[in-house]
Amino acid sequence: MFARLALACILACLLGTTALADELTPAKQADIKLLLASSGGATVGKKMASIMTRQIVETLRRTRPDIPVHSLAIVEREVVKMFTETFDAPGGVVDRLVPLYASTFTHEEVRELLAFYQSPTGKKAVASLPRLMVEGQKIGQQLARDVAPELNRRIKEALKQEGVVLDKMP
Repeated sequence: MFARLALACILACLLGTTALADELTPAKQADIKLLLASSGGATVGKKMASIMTRQIVETLRRTRPDIPVHSLAIVEREVVKMFTETFDAPGGVVDRLVPLYASTFTHEEVRELLAFYQSPTGKKAVASLPRLMVEGQKIGQQLARDVAPELNRRIKEALKQEGVVLDKMP
C-alpha cells in the first residue's frame, strides 16, 4: 500500500513538472514577450525607475541644496537612460524574463494571461500597478513604524530572558 502511494506521489510530481516545462518555441517566446508588454512587466520597471529617479533627485535636493537644478536634471536623465538601456537591450531584463516565464507557465497559460491583460480589467490592473506599489510601500513603511516600539520591546524582553540585555535597539 505504501509503495503504491509513494509511486502515485512521484508520478504526480513528475506530471506536474512536465506540464509547466513545455518547450520554449519561437511562438511561445513571442507570446511571452507580448505578455510582458501587455502586463506591464516590461514597462512597470521603467515606471518604477521614474519614481525612483524622482526620489533620488528629491533626496539630493534636500541633502545637497548646493547642487544646481540643471545638474539634478542631468542626474535624472542618466538614471532614466540607464534603466531604459537595461530593460530594452539584448540580454536585458525582458530577454532574461522570457526563460523564467517559460519555465513557470505553459504556452496555453501564457495565452490565457495574454487574454486577461488585453482585457479592460487587465489594462486597468497594469495602469494601476505602479501607483499601488508606491502606495503599498508607504503603507508597509507606516506599519513598520507603528509596530517598531512593540517589536523592540518584545525583542529586548526575549533577549533579556536569555541573559542578553540591550539598552536600546541598534
